[in-house]
Amino acid sequence: MAVEQVEPLACGRDAADVWEHAEAGTLDEHERTCPHCRSARADHDRLGVLVGRLAAEQLRPPPSVLDEVRGAVVADLRPHQLLDIGPDARLGRPAAESALRHVVDTMDGLRALRCRVEQSARTPDGGAPPVWVRMTVTARFGVDLASVTARVRQMIISAGDRTLGVPVSGVDIHVEDLWEDPA
Repeated sequence: MAVEQVEPLACGRDAADVWEHAEAGTLDEHERTCPHCRSARADHDRLGVLVGRLAAEQLRPPPSVLDEVRGAVVADLRPHQLLDIGPDARLGRPAAESALRHVVDTMDGLRALRCRVEQSARTPDGGAPPVWVRMTVTARFGVDLASVTARVRQMIISAGDRTLGVPVSGVDIHVEDLWEDPA
């Protein structure tokens, strides 16, 4: 990661050095008399007052935050419904849904919002029963929706079979919203 270079003050001094010297009480003659250094110290003092005020304020998160956290914890504690992926193999539905959302998120022009995987009853031969996938997405404005949703179907069917080991019998795609790339 590249470190961003900070511009020195107009007098050539580093503002952080001036601040450190002021806090330590070791300002040199230049830092005490230079208008640029004095201005940097004044900015530092004002910032310190603001930070002190903010730190003293009591935080009051919106009431919805507690409900959201509680819902997430309870959802994680619930036993997950399992998908049959073989005679003696199971896969948690949330893991399968997350993997399929990731498939959509790697595609250009779409972002997955929600995914629901539903599995039919076990097949008589003991193989993995097929699943039906319901995917809700948001699309980039201007993308050819017919083309991109057809590609999503192909990708999900392929991922279900190759990655999850479950045949996909159908894919419903609901485009819920559009987003625009900033130019």
